[in-house]
Amino acid sequence: MHTPRRTLALISAAVLVLVACTDEDTDIEVEAPPEDAADEPDDEPDEPDEPDGPEDAADGPDEPDEDADERERDPDLDVEVALTEVASMSSPTAGAVGPDGTLYLAERGGTVHPLTDDGVGEAVVDLSGETTTDGERGLLGLAFAADGSELFLSWTDLEGHTVVAAMAVEDDRIEPEQRRELYTLEQPFGNHNGGDIEVGPDGLLYIGLGDGGGGGDPLEAGQDLSTPLGALLRIDPHAGDPYAVPDDNPYVDDDAAVDEILAFGLRNPWRFSFDAETGDLWIADVGQDEREEVNRVSLEEASGANFGWNRMEGTMEFAGSEPDDHVPPIYEYETGGDEGCAITGGYVYTGDAIPELYGAYLYADYCNGLVRALVVDGDGQVVEQGDLGVDAGQVVSFVEDDQGELYLLDLGGQITRLDPA
Repeated sequence: MHTPRRTLALISAAVLVLVACTDEDTDIEVEAPPEDAADEPDDEPDEPDEPDGPEDAADGPDEPDEDADERERDPDLDVEVALTEVASMSSPTAGAVGPDGTLYLAERGGTVHPLTDDGVGEAVVDLSGETTTDGERGLLGLAFAADGSELFLSWTDLEGHTVVAAMAVEDDRIEPEQRRELYTLEQPFGNHNGGDIEVGPDGLLYIGLGDGGGGGDPLEAGQDLSTPLGALLRIDPHAGDPYAVPDDNPYVDDDAAVDEILAFGLRNPWRFSFDAETGDLWIADVGQDEREEVNRVSLEEASGANFGWNRMEGTMEFAGSEPDDHVPPIYEYETGGDEGCAITGGYVYTGDAIPELYGAYLYADYCNGLVRALVVDGDGQVVEQGDLGVDAGQVVSFVEDDQGELYLLDLGGQITRLDPA
C-alpha cells in the first residue's frame, strides 16, 4: 500500500487566459471573457488571473516513500481515466494538504476552505479585504510547513505587490490571527506575477516569480540577477527574522545578485512542483508567442540554473542569442496551437488509484483542458507524451493529496479528481 505523506506541497476567465499572452496583457478586466486573450496577440493569458521549505523544522521534511523502489516507473499512457467532480467554488486557484491530511483550497478572492466529504467547507482564512483580483492577481499559492506548524500563503495586496506570509497551525487548526509576513515584492505590472509557492524536500520554502509583466520582458528581468523577478527563490522561513537565506543558495556570495535566487531565466512559472519521491523539480513556464515549456532538474541541478528567458523562449531565440549556461526545457509545444496557449504545470503521479500512471508527469493548458502526461527515461529525456482523453476545463492548477492522488481546479469553479475509468 502506498504510504500516506503530506504533499510536497486565473481566475477570471480573462485573467487566466492572459497567462501566456504577449505585450498588451497588462490591463485585463477581471470579468473579461477568455476571448480577451485574442485581443492581445502578443500577450500571455493571465495567470491567476492568469494563465497569461525549513532546515530547523521540528520534525524535518517527510521521509521518502519506503515502497517507492518496489514499483517500476513505466507509465502506460493508454490507460483509461475519468474525472470525478468532488466540489465547486467560484474561482479556485491553489491547494495544499494540512498536517491532518485535510485538503485546503484557495479562492482567488482571498479565502481558504477545507475540502470535506460534503464539499467545500466554510472559510478558515479570509484575506478578501487585503487582495485585489485585477489583472493576474489574487490569492495564488498555498503550502504547509514540513512539520505542519504553519500555513504559507502567497497573494497580491491592494497595491498589486507580492506578499508571502505564514499563519500558525495549532492542533491542526489554522490560526489567522497568528500571522507573520515573510516576504514582499513590488510588482511593476499586473501580469506575470507568478505566485506559486511550494515546500521542497529539503523543508525550505520556494517562491516562483514571473518577470514582472509587460510583453517580452521590457525590464529584461529574466537574465538580471539583481532582481528577484523572473526567478525561483529559496528561503528558510523558520530561521532568521523574518526568514534566513540558506547558505548554499548559489548567489549568497555575489554582491551583484539577489541572495534568495535559486534559479532564473523564467517568464512566468505559474505552477511548479517537486516529485514526491525523487525530489526532482518540475517547472511549467508560460510562454510568450511561440512556446510553452516544461523544465525538469534535480535540486542540485536547480542551483544557479538559467532557464533562458528572455534570450530564449523554449528552445527558440527570443531577445538575443542562447546563453552559454542555458538549461533547455525537456519538452515544449507551440503557443496558440492545438495544444493550447498557457501551460498549467502539475505533478509526477505517485498515487495508487491509477498504477499505470505511476511516474508520469501530468499537466494541462488553460486554453485546452485535456489532461496530458510526459514520460521520461533514466536520463531525464522525454520518451513518450500524450493526452489522457479527459477534459478538465480551464485548468489553473493541480493539487496533490496526501496519498499522491491528483485534483484539478477549473477556473469555471469545478473541482475534479483524476480516477481510474
